[in-house]
Amino acid sequence: MIKRILKWVSGILIVVFLICAGLIASMRAGWWNPTYDYVQQKHAIAPSKFVKVGDTTLHVRDEGEGPVIIMLHSSMTNLRIYDDWANLLKTDYRVIRIDWPPYGLSNDPKPSIGMPGIVALLEKFVEQEELEKFTLVGSSSGSTISVLYAASHPEQVRALALSTLPLSAPPTTKRPIIASVSRYIHQNWVPNYLPRFYYQSSLSWLYGVPSRLKPETVTWYYETNNIPGKFAQVNQYYQANVKAIWSKTKGAGNEAAQVRVPILLQWGDVDPVLPINLVSGAVAEFKNTEVKVIHYPDVGHYPMLELPDETGKDLKDYIDQVHAKELL
Repeated sequence: MIKRILKWVSGILIVVFLICAGLIASMRAGWWNPTYDYVQQKHAIAPSKFVKVGDTTLHVRDEGEGPVIIMLHSSMTNLRIYDDWANLLKTDYRVIRIDWPPYGLSNDPKPSIGMPGIVALLEKFVEQEELEKFTLVGSSSGSTISVLYAASHPEQVRALALSTLPLSAPPTTKRPIIASVSRYIHQNWVPNYLPRFYYQSSLSWLYGVPSRLKPETVTWYYETNNIPGKFAQVNQYYQANVKAIWSKTKGAGNEAAQVRVPILLQWGDVDPVLPINLVSGAVAEFKNTEVKVIHYPDVGHYPMLELPDETGKDLKDYIDQVHAKELL
């Protein structure tokens, strides 16, 4: 009887092993990845356009008329994080959103040099599009890029509006078990794919109130990040950032001290990636300008996704005030 049970259990384990091995093999082969053409057709809808800047092809949305606002998303996201904010701002401003590579639908065939490379790309884009003075809106690593650009080009930046800001390497954080296991499998066995439930788990963790997470947000996270070849480019970008920015003692702190334009800093008080206790240190680095800080008690890492109406109104009010002061 015991032998039969052991034989039965062994058979089940063998079947489970074969199924798992088959799933991993199919993922490694790229069978689960959405194609670039599919993702482009689905997400590059009007007013999306593709702009060639040197060898790089940028996915851009350019809407509205008036003073220019350029919006830079965070890592592992794309310009869609600003859908709601852009809809609000474009009534009075020209709002330009960019997928900066390696993210979204943009493509840069050259090896990444990290954030300095994105700053250089933005410089070329601004020159090519003949853009004059503008406000930079950034989220997380997009905020860091905004600071680097403003330090190099004070004559072109009117103001900075940043939502969560890492000026030095973000602290290590403990992620949900599902996300951690998924990342382990990704890093060791399936380097070119992460399943939808990984993004569901990770985004729920990044939200202060998980019920605010929309299924469509999970979908575009999943589809745009799983475009074939993206993970290899992202890893290269991360490694370049360690050398270019995060290995420095002060990270981007020296550049922050060079910024002289007004700054709005919006921060979710329950952000698990960039905790609220980092705010005072970030503000202190801006030694030559004023920083207005707005806290959101039950918001996590993405104010523009989680609480778009309230945070968007605060953003627009601030930008309106900046322009009003310039007219005095």
